[in-house]
Amino acid sequence: MFNRDLQFPHALRRAAMVAAGLSVCWGMAGCQQIVDRLQAAVTQSKPMAPQPEPQGKTEPQVQAEAQPQAQAQPQVQPQLPAQAQPQPQPAQSAPLAQSAPSGQQGQSAQQAPQAALKAEQGQQLQQVQQGKQVQQGKPAPSAPQPQELPVAKPAGATPPSPVAPPAKASSLSQLSATFQECDSCPVMVKLPAGTFLMGSPGNEAGRDSDEAPRIQVAVAAFAIGRTEVTRSQWMAFERESGHRADSGCLTWDGDGYVLVAHLGWKNPGFAQTDDHPVVCVNAADAQAFAQWVSRKTGQIYRLPREHEWEYAARSGAQSAYPWTSGAAGVCTHANGADAALLQKNPRWPGQSCQDGFAYTSPVGSFVPNAWGVYDMHGNVMEWTQDCWSAQLVQPDSGLAPLNCGRLVTRGGGWDLPVSFLRSAYRGKAPARNRGTGMGFRLVRE
Repeated sequence: MFNRDLQFPHALRRAAMVAAGLSVCWGMAGCQQIVDRLQAAVTQSKPMAPQPEPQGKTEPQVQAEAQPQAQAQPQVQPQLPAQAQPQPQPAQSAPLAQSAPSGQQGQSAQQAPQAALKAEQGQQLQQVQQGKQVQQGKPAPSAPQPQELPVAKPAGATPPSPVAPPAKASSLSQLSATFQECDSCPVMVKLPAGTFLMGSPGNEAGRDSDEAPRIQVAVAAFAIGRTEVTRSQWMAFERESGHRADSGCLTWDGDGYVLVAHLGWKNPGFAQTDDHPVVCVNAADAQAFAQWVSRKTGQIYRLPREHEWEYAARSGAQSAYPWTSGAAGVCTHANGADAALLQKNPRWPGQSCQDGFAYTSPVGSFVPNAWGVYDMHGNVMEWTQDCWSAQLVQPDSGLAPLNCGRLVTRGGGWDLPVSFLRSAYRGKAPARNRGTGMGFRLVRE
């Protein structure tokens, strides 16, 4: 609410003196200089619009009015604001001069209030000299510092809450070998730039035709998720972003994949904990998660390109699997369709070895590859952002289809046999599909 007192200089002076801890000596000639200095100090600390000169009385007029009360301390009331002040009578100073007594008696009566006035002026000037140097901005430690007068703000004038600027972008080279840029972000592993042969040789067991021809690909340095995105990270994403992955999920029934309407990432049909990979998310869900992480970090996070995924999975090896024991050692290094799954679902294809998990396993349950990346083989099949083509083509060559019906998926999963866990294996799926064996991980440029 608007404060009417702030538009009149006399009220401003009185409030400033009270805030400064001085006695109010309104209307006295000796205090006028102090009041003026206080007003100047307040004006310097808080600029205000210029005010009209008060329609007050001169110093002789105030003294003349004070003479009839010589028996007591002069007490002069503050003037009314100009708008409320009665109209002044013409030639006001002449009647005031006639009311003063004449002769020696008038002089002695006039000296009495002046002596009291000088004494009071001396005390107040002494207070100013002893630490209340308001005009110099140096208040004494024992005295309160003058405060700015409160000014009521109109409704809606409160400034918006400050928004923290995004963190300064860090280049990949400035980050440690393993890093995490927010609490709910994936832990990332830096990979070196290099070249490799993409695809599989003609004599590789389990090879498919879309893994040819083998091409040499140059890869720039990038970072990839140390593990697949977990249920815990997905929960944080949905809670903060408002995104929701729809229910309705594909699962293998022994003869093929069937869509089960009530299945989803919260209930994929088997038990999971927060550190298991999130499943039943399609490509659009995964891209929404990547965009959320990008907004939180100010960096570019996305699904991997197909050649980036294979480069990370091989981790310098050119064999079908990055471990030396080949297909025979799959249960030691990866979670695929094993004897534990076959006990629950005898019609499913699988191998006779035991990897310890019938369905998904907690991320990082098996040894990492040579570059410190976990579960590139098995656990869940992973989305990439590239369109599937019947033959391998150089990345960014313009030969890949632009409007694809199916995206490349990589890595095999808990429900797939060993040949699907090879580094060169190329799955394919419509981007809209959600599956109980389908998850993802991110890369950061």
